Amino acid sequence: MTILLAYIDPGLGALIWQSAIATIVGFVFYLNKTRRWIVKTIRKMSGFGPKTTAISPKISISPERLATKVETKTEVR
Repeated sequence: MTILLAYIDPGLGALIWQSAIATIVGFVFYLNKTRRWIVKTIRKMSGFGPKTTAISPKISISPERLATKVETKTEVR
């Protein structure tokens, strides 16, 4: 009968733990992003979503606002 002994050093164990934790955290972020997309799509389809309207800013620039004011000071001695 042959006994197979395998050795896992601490570096490999740490790598396995880091990979497992990174996979779980990444999956949670993926689920959250997917959930937001699904909720947003359902809200758009049902009409409860935010109303998106293009806002055109009305900017009026007068020549007085463009000109710089130069004040001259005269001193009397």
